[in-house]
Amino acid sequence: MNEEPYHYNNEPLQLSYSNDYTLLEKIEIIENLEKDFKSGILSVEQMRWIVFGAKYGSFTIQRLIDKLMFEGKLKVNPITLDKRTFSKKPSSFDL
Repeated sequence: MNEEPYHYNNEPLQLSYSNDYTLLEKIEIIENLEKDFKSGILSVEQMRWIVFGAKYGSFTIQRLIDKLMFEGKLKVNPITLDKRTFSKKPSSFDL
C-alpha cells in the first residue's frame, strides 16, 4: 500500500521519539491532526505513514481510530484492515 507523508511547516513529520519540536509545535501538530481527521482531510495513506513510521502524532491517530471503533462508528480499523484496536476498550472501572 502506498503511504503519503503528512507535512507540518512544509516538512514531513519527524519521528515521535527523536524530534526537535517545541512544546507549542507539538500541541499544534496534535490539534492539526485532530482537526484534519474530524474534517476528513487526513487520508488513510497519511494515517498509515504516521503510525507505521512511528512519526510524531501516531498516538493521537491511534486514539482517534480507537474512539470511533469503540463507539461503533468504524467496523474495521483503517490502519490494520481488521477489527483489532490499538488499546483495550475502557471498562466501567477505568477512570
